[in-house]
Amino acid sequence: MSVEAARRFGFSDVAVVAAGAVSGAIGAYAYYSEPLRPLAHSFTLWIMLIVAVVPGMPRRRAVVRAVCALIAAVLAFYLGKAVMYGVKYPGTAYRIDLPTLVLWCGLAVAGGLVAGFLLDALGRSDRRGTVATAAVVGLLVADLVRRSDRSGVGTLAIATALAIAFVAWRGIRSPRQAAQVALAALPMGLAGLVVVSAPDFFEGLSF
Repeated sequence: MSVEAARRFGFSDVAVVAAGAVSGAIGAYAYYSEPLRPLAHSFTLWIMLIVAVVPGMPRRRAVVRAVCALIAAVLAFYLGKAVMYGVKYPGTAYRIDLPTLVLWCGLAVAGGLVAGFLLDALGRSDRRGTVATAAVVGLLVADLVRRSDRSGVGTLAIATALAIAFVAWRGIRSPRQAAQVALAALPMGLAGLVVVSAPDFFEGLSF
């Protein structure tokens, strides 16, 4: 899919928020599903969300889209968890922890700003597009490594493989660029470990 095609295909702003809400709802459902639970504790869904709504947009609009989509995802995730808890455990109350919700909304804003600024180029055949694509692949692999010592890693590995295939479809334009992405993905993944571990660090500080 070319950049110009991505612009014509691009989601409306309402659809971007809806996509974020849907991804958050899926994450909430996964949280209470034994086979899907690893998806609720990884960033795979959110990375795929950004890859779906950001590439091909002018940078300012890419930033706005990324921030709005991620905030919608966070809100839907925590509200969805409350709803699913009520369904799973009828008659019991679920209290949303407001400081945690605020923290994750703040992280969504920060992540959206960075993602929109850097990943608007994903899908281009130039160096910036190649680096953006490699960065996303590196993040996905880093997130899988981060969760590799937990149960359900097989489910997350399958989801990661599908996500990488989606990123490749959106971001790679030639065999040469594919090779460049593969070479750059390893160092990007090492940096990505820091990025995907940062939210856990900040969440730990909040308690």
